[in-house]
Amino acid sequence: MVSEASNENWIIRKLQDYGWIYNSSEELEERNNYVFLLKENLLESVRKINSVPETLISDAISKLDELTPSKDGNSKFLDFLKHGINVVDENRQIHTIRLLDETKIHNNSFIVTNQFNIKGKSNKRPDIVMFVNGMPLVIMENKNPYNMGTLELAYNQIKGYEESVREMFTYLQIAVINNGVKGELFPLFFNQKGDDTLAKWKTSYPLEPTPENEVEVLLYGVFHPDNFVKILTNYIHIRKKGDRNEKIMARYMQFRATEKILRRIDDNLNRTQKESVKTGLIWHWQGSGKTLIMANTAYQIRKKLPDATLLIVVDRKDLDNQALTHFSDIQGLEVTQSIGSTTELAELISYNNGNGKPGIFIVTIQKFSPENFRSVAKNPSLERGNVICLVDESHRTQYGLMAGTFRNAFPNAFVFGFTGTPIRKSTGGKIRNTFEEFCPPGELYLDRYSMKDAQDDGFTVPIAYEYNAAIPAVKDQIIKEALNHDEEVEYLTETEKELLNRKIRVIKELYKTEANVETIARDVASHFQNEVENSNNGLKAMLVAVDREACVMYKRKLDTLLSPEASEVVMTFGYNETSDLIKEYKDELESRTGKDVKKACKEFAANFDLSYNPKILIVTDMLLTGFDSSRLWVMYLAKPLFEERLLQAIGRTDRPFTTKDYGYVIDYVYLLETLNKTLKKYEGMSSEAGIRGIVISREEIEKDFVQLLDETYAIFGDFDFSNDSHENLDRLIKILSDSEISDRFEKNFRKLTAILNLPRAKTYLMAHMNRYKVLAKAYGVYINNLKLGGVNEQKVQEAYERVKKIVSENFFLEVENKGNFTIDRTYLERLGKTRDYAAALRVLNTWHMDVSNRRFRYPSLLERIVNAYQRLMKAKAVNEEILNEIKSIKERMDSIDSAESVEGETKTAFKEAIKAAISDMGDNVFNLFCENLADRKGIKLLLKGERNVRKVDRKDIMKSIRYSAIKVLNPASVPEEDTIVELIYKGLRETFGF
Repeated sequence: MVSEASNENWIIRKLQDYGWIYNSSEELEERNNYVFLLKENLLESVRKINSVPETLISDAISKLDELTPSKDGNSKFLDFLKHGINVVDENRQIHTIRLLDETKIHNNSFIVTNQFNIKGKSNKRPDIVMFVNGMPLVIMENKNPYNMGTLELAYNQIKGYEESVREMFTYLQIAVINNGVKGELFPLFFNQKGDDTLAKWKTSYPLEPTPENEVEVLLYGVFHPDNFVKILTNYIHIRKKGDRNEKIMARYMQFRATEKILRRIDDNLNRTQKESVKTGLIWHWQGSGKTLIMANTAYQIRKKLPDATLLIVVDRKDLDNQALTHFSDIQGLEVTQSIGSTTELAELISYNNGNGKPGIFIVTIQKFSPENFRSVAKNPSLERGNVICLVDESHRTQYGLMAGTFRNAFPNAFVFGFTGTPIRKSTGGKIRNTFEEFCPPGELYLDRYSMKDAQDDGFTVPIAYEYNAAIPAVKDQIIKEALNHDEEVEYLTETEKELLNRKIRVIKELYKTEANVETIARDVASHFQNEVENSNNGLKAMLVAVDREACVMYKRKLDTLLSPEASEVVMTFGYNETSDLIKEYKDELESRTGKDVKKACKEFAANFDLSYNPKILIVTDMLLTGFDSSRLWVMYLAKPLFEERLLQAIGRTDRPFTTKDYGYVIDYVYLLETLNKTLKKYEGMSSEAGIRGIVISREEIEKDFVQLLDETYAIFGDFDFSNDSHENLDRLIKILSDSEISDRFEKNFRKLTAILNLPRAKTYLMAHMNRYKVLAKAYGVYINNLKLGGVNEQKVQEAYERVKKIVSENFFLEVENKGNFTIDRTYLERLGKTRDYAAALRVLNTWHMDVSNRRFRYPSLLERIVNAYQRLMKAKAVNEEILNEIKSIKERMDSIDSAESVEGETKTAFKEAIKAAISDMGDNVFNLFCENLADRKGIKLLLKGERNVRKVDRKDIMKSIRYSAIKVLNPASVPEEDTIVELIYKGLRETFGF
């Protein structure tokens, strides 16, 4: 059976196979005097890479020692890794000292060790640490899948290390958590726990063959030296986000697609291919990060081909809400320029006597309008071969005259298309074929990442679909007349536009009648209040209207049904509006907001994520592409949409959020059949499977729910759920203490609950509720008696609260089922005789819930309870050591209860925090210190029970601790003083939650 140690050894053997050298921790500790920066190895490697005087190498290494354990220090070190360290010689000449050799990979030193002792606030021994050229860059925590081996637990330990040995995390770039079966990684940047972006790695590209085991794929794909140096230097970046920085790391499909683009460029420029292939299609589903593929490509092109011209080509309608506009926020891409006019475009092309301007530029396809390009730019062309064009939403923009003008302007350029929905269609004699435009003969795409891939990886959630027959469905034949209106109109002549408008006017009018707008608006308002707003999950909605006039009509109607600030219209406005309704609303909007309409709409879209209002965005065309909001849950679809437009629109709802298990589409048009056909076309599904698993209809939801109920009951075999005795409860706990069973049960039950959380689901699943209620009881037992070993307690509790809400509001059932018992000395004496495993679990869980629910947390006590629980789960029996610890915890809890009854909750919590931080103080010194500290600035605030502690108060608290420490404890040195202050401050912060 796999153990934590055997898993650790297996990983080390795999890394050795890839070229890493294993050094034992004892060897490294002795050789480097327990310092985590392996100076001897670092100096040797840097000398090999750089032919410079020793003094310059010493100067560079000294800059590593100056880095602080902070986001800023970690960011600077990453910059040193990627670009080297600049030092100045005696003649004031600047030299760049490289820390890594990117071209000759095996010039670098790759060392892996395990159980390496790291000194800090408290010494730690991570499972695996990986060094490149003597620098610690990777930390890995391994768990046993058969014994509470959760990835959450491993993640929590990494965050604990980050707190305890912060200095080493100045240099560490990547953390890996795994249990030998599953594995994830994330970039390290001193983030708060829970703020890190964890991801799987499912490719070994370009290395072959790809292993089958998930963890082995991660190890091979990321840590084979050939890939690892690339990832370190080209795929981890610092990005400015508002007033702070964040660290981003490419996901596996972004890495794979970028590498394929770069390989194609390199093969052609170096003539390693017989035929010139200068195009490729990146077919990745929306939300999977196509923008970051472009950013990673641009970053490396700029580094490898400094004389190249790289164009990011976008559609004008997406420019305002695309992440592309924030290219320059990524360190290394600050030089990105936006082309603001056709004149600027002409200057770019004609720069340097027609050789073109090198750099990275964002340009809209509309700048290539034939008339303007001819009259303003005089039809220039840039014929260099090192021009690279990355075309966003390429299914929309690369046909007709503008696309032809664009291609003629760069006749020898590399052109790569990016889209989630390529098209192949003929409309009005015009052929639009994304594959033909971007795919060389015999190639369907350069890289593919499907809608199903995105769901499997957790980057998107499934979409639940419901048809609402509030108004009569429009016949398919009539609907088809509207197919090309919004997406094709800018490519038609004025005569063609008028003809098309006549054909579809009847359809729009159907969806704009007062009666139909009223019916849909009332249904939307009722559904939103009862199912969305009432869920208190922080999620919001979007109403898609048939045209701009309909948007205004819905807004006015919803204002009478909901508060006016609950909804806002986001749409375009013309300078000379012909519609009186739109003109009137435009004046109202400008008067109400004090802003021009474009700015107001932009703020409405931004506030959707950031503010309480608006809760419903009303749109017709804007935001149906390029708008990514994880808070968008429900889309009310009152507009005929087809094929890629339909997929892109409903895909707005599939961005993950903590309280969102599904996106949700309520369709007033009846587009299910069209959606089914479209998904089969794009996702390659059989006709029988239809949209199953990606978009789920009401009928499929019920079928899935019943099937999942059956599967979940089968997990328990012949267990009798009707028996409510304590003995039977203990049997249930023993069954669920098997991690394989509990994992399957929890996964299934969460799916059942997710389905019930769908709006209106409970109404058509009521017939199955009795069976669900039984499982809800079992889940209550599991959460209260066994889930303590999980790390993310807040996440678990949030999920469980949702279960309780469903059950208590709809089925009047108490699911806690803790079993009524009192934990006193008699109970513990009986436990000592019976050594009842299930009873011991219940004791520790009861205490854990008791302490967790108190007004003030007791972190050291909670830690003891958790540790005892984990040892009990590992031992599967109540041994003498665990029994004694349970009795000792009981004594500590009794002591705290006694103190609370005399001194009150606040003062007891205050003293416990100090005692836990500095445990070796005598009673007299301890009491004197507490009295001295209690009367100081900032501390008084805490003892009054104030939970809203400002930044200035935190500084006062830190100063007060230092003053009392100097006065009472008289520390021997400044480092000892700093340690005391930090430990006490941390204890108070965790106890009082400031």
